[in-house]
Amino acid sequence: MRKSQLFLILALMTLLLAINLFSHDKSKEYFGGLPWYGWAGISLFLMIAGLGFALRDARRARQLLEEPVKPRADLNAHAEQISKEDLLRLDPGGPDYPHPVIFPERCIGCHACVDACPHDVLAIVNGISSPVARDQCVEDTSCQVECPVNPKACIVVNTTKQIKPRPVPQRDQAFMTNVPGCYIIGDVSGTPLIKNAANEGADVIKHIAHELGSAAQEPRAEVDVAIVGIGPAGLSAAIAAKRFNLRYVGLEQNKVLATIEAYPKGKYVFFKPDSMESRGTITVDGLGEQREKILESWHNSLKSNSVVINEGESCKSVKKAADGDYFAIETQRAGEAVNYRARRIILALGNSGTPMKLRLEGEEMKVTRDGRTEDKVKYRLTDPGAYKRRHIVVVGAGNSAIEGAVDLVAHRDGDKITYRSDDEINVVTLVIRSDLKNDLKFGNKLQVYQCIDDGKLKVYFGTAIKEIREGEVVLMSARDKEQKPTATIPNDYIFAMIGGDKPTKFLQSIGITIA
Repeated sequence: MRKSQLFLILALMTLLLAINLFSHDKSKEYFGGLPWYGWAGISLFLMIAGLGFALRDARRARQLLEEPVKPRADLNAHAEQISKEDLLRLDPGGPDYPHPVIFPERCIGCHACVDACPHDVLAIVNGISSPVARDQCVEDTSCQVECPVNPKACIVVNTTKQIKPRPVPQRDQAFMTNVPGCYIIGDVSGTPLIKNAANEGADVIKHIAHELGSAAQEPRAEVDVAIVGIGPAGLSAAIAAKRFNLRYVGLEQNKVLATIEAYPKGKYVFFKPDSMESRGTITVDGLGEQREKILESWHNSLKSNSVVINEGESCKSVKKAADGDYFAIETQRAGEAVNYRARRIILALGNSGTPMKLRLEGEEMKVTRDGRTEDKVKYRLTDPGAYKRRHIVVVGAGNSAIEGAVDLVAHRDGDKITYRSDDEINVVTLVIRSDLKNDLKFGNKLQVYQCIDDGKLKVYFGTAIKEIREGEVVLMSARDKEQKPTATIPNDYIFAMIGGDKPTKFLQSIGITIA
């Protein structure tokens, strides 16, 4: 019996005795209106109730003793396994609060963890990720989730958070998905490695060629293999298909190697991992190479092998045929529907997906600047230095939009910025539908506000573009249902950097499992 229960019983007994004394009428036989056996019955009831409570508490205590003791929460229970030896080697004298630890021998320098961290805890140093501000870690853990290598190169220690695995398309050792005859290679598989992508492109064609060589012919199919997406993986696969004398069709919604074209000029691209042997049909030897030399080398491989790619042709649907061993593929080229029947299909899509568009009239407008005709609305900023003394609108509130806006008015050097000279600086307007994104990096936030405070960058919050004209842009309030114009500003180019539609829905429409 607990002390509190015993105290309660004694208190009730005392209360009853007090009532008996104060209510005692000497002219009557009974104390407090009850005979002696009445008071005895009440006392007995209280004693039995107290004994019942005591037995119940004893039974509960026995059950608790018999149950296994739950282990204390391990600070690294939900992180990837990391030995004490590795922790001492990689994080000597590290703090006891949550922070990322990097395995340099595993890191491929893909920027995934750096881009995922909202507080600039990580940075790429000498080609690999490194914690540069552990004290700013807010236990977001997305850095570990987005790390594409296995085992993980980025591990968050001292955390009790459940770190879920990164959802990726399921495929077997031959790169085939759960849909028979449909293969996935490259970035969309979840591993953004150029050397790995090139190897997978060659390996999957070798597997398909061997498989089709021993399989029955499919008279309904026009081609042996359709390759969707011509980045490093798709290009390697297309060249291999040509060498194996397979009937193929290469489909690219943009331009060949558009992902590499989108890199900043002069960027040094690493061929990670260093220990992996190069088996692809494009050159990925050494530690890496400059963007321009990579493009020249790979385009030469394309031409020397007489490989033909259908540029500007986007894949709209892929369906497994019910009347044979082939796929029905529907694409769109120059606004017209095109259909193919392929025995096998390889999806070498980029993981970033198709850039989201503004969906405004005039978005496809062509303009002539300095004697060159080009798109007025662009979705990537490849070379900020190519734009000088222009009126530019940047649409977006994420890291790419903010970095692009800053790059058009200043030169960035780490946390510091130096404004362009008067003969180079652009007039930049940042148009944001609501507010800056929550995952905006702290450094980017500081730099953009510095540009705004110094009058080098103008920003419109809660604003959208209403109309696109050849030499100007009409703005409106994003919250105004009547869409009344609020301002008209001079404009040469628009950079719509509002994200991309990831290929998840497209993959699921084919029947591919993503887990």
